[in-house]
Parts: sequence; structure tokens; C-alpha cells
Amino acid sequence: MRKNSVHFFINKWIRIIAFAWIGIVAISCDRNRYYEENVAITNENWFYQDAKTFELEMLDTLSPFNFYLNVRNTIDYKYANLYFFIQTDLPNGTKAIDTIECQLANYEGKWLGSGHGKFRDNQFILRKNMQFQQSGKYRFSLRQGMREDSLKGIVDVGIRLEKAY
Repeated sequence: MRKNSVHFFINKWIRIIAFAWIGIVAISCDRNRYYEENVAITNENWFYQDAKTFELEMLDTLSPFNFYLNVRNTIDYKYANLYFFIQTDLPNGTKAIDTIECQLANYEGKWLGSGHGKFRDNQFILRKNMQFQQSGKYRFSLRQGMREDSLKGIVDVGIRLEKAY
């Protein structure tokens, strides 16, 4: 009986150490991330007027950042690309609007990005080594720009900022 309790105790500590190690590895793999948020598209059906908004309090005006756009789509999405309108509201009240094209499939129709089964994940770099000129609150609004009121097959969209080292 005593031998079983020792084995149980050792197995318990091995599991605790293993989970701790996995947690440390998971955190350290993404140490460059400064901000990331993804928002689900209701029923995988993105309406043109349904802007997805992300707010960020930026205090670091010295470090360079890489700015990414995240897209998760299904294989039921009927286009090879996705156009976005992104509006940036700066802390001083200035607004900037850009149009961005993201390639989700190649010319042969093969889905790009990672994933298996129904879903594909893509991350598109919008700007490398950018510096924020003002500290304060930034707002980024994303709208689909595909000339359809209802765009089926987009699951999530988001933005990511990571420190560029």
C-alpha cells in the first residue's frame, strides 16, 4: 500500500512539472506579442456595415512594431481574396482610411494559411517596423470591402501588434 502512494505522489509531481513546462513554452513562443485581438463574425456571415473595432492604448512611441491583420475563413468562402477597409483613429482625432487586399487562395484554388478541415487561418503583415508617433488611444475599424452586403465564410478577423526586434 505504501508503494502505491509513493508512485501516486511521484506521478502527481511529474504531471504538475509537465503542465508548468508546457505553459512556460507556450508563453515564451509568443513573447513579441504586444497586442492581439480577434473578433468572431456572427454566423460566419459578415455584413458590409458590420465594422469590427479594436481599441488600443499605446504608450510606447520609441519601439518599432509589426502590424498584422488576422483572418480565419472556411473553405466555403467563394473568393480567393478578401478586401478590407481599415480606418485608423489617432489620439489627436486624425483619421486615416486604407484599402487592403488579402490573398486567401492561390491561382489554382488551393487555400493558403494554416489549418485542416473546414477552417483556414492567415496572418497578413500590413506594416513592418512602424513606430507610433503619438501616445494615447488608437481605434482600428475593419469592414469587408467585397461589394456584397452579406459575405459568407469569414469566421474571425483581428489585428496583432508585435515588437519588431
